[in-house]
Amino acid sequence: MELSSTEHEALDWLRGEGGSVLVSRIPEKNERGVFGIEPGMTIFKKLAKKGLVIITEEEPFQLEDGTWFEFTPSVDLV
Repeated sequence: MELSSTEHEALDWLRGEGGSVLVSRIPEKNERGVFGIEPGMTIFKKLAKKGLVIITEEEPFQLEDGTWFEFTPSVDLV
């Protein structure tokens, strides 16, 4: 399977973060940062289609006091 340089960088970054990152820490689109390109969700969605990462889907649930709560989804290495 052939990966782009940005996809390689995204996987390396994810490994450096321990293999799991909350989607709230990932920009929607690639951004230029101090250390180069920061991969966005578009790259991680491509990697998910290739079966290299999983993007979790969290179901909201109701707490005992009646309020609704939903965990933040994450991107995880397979």
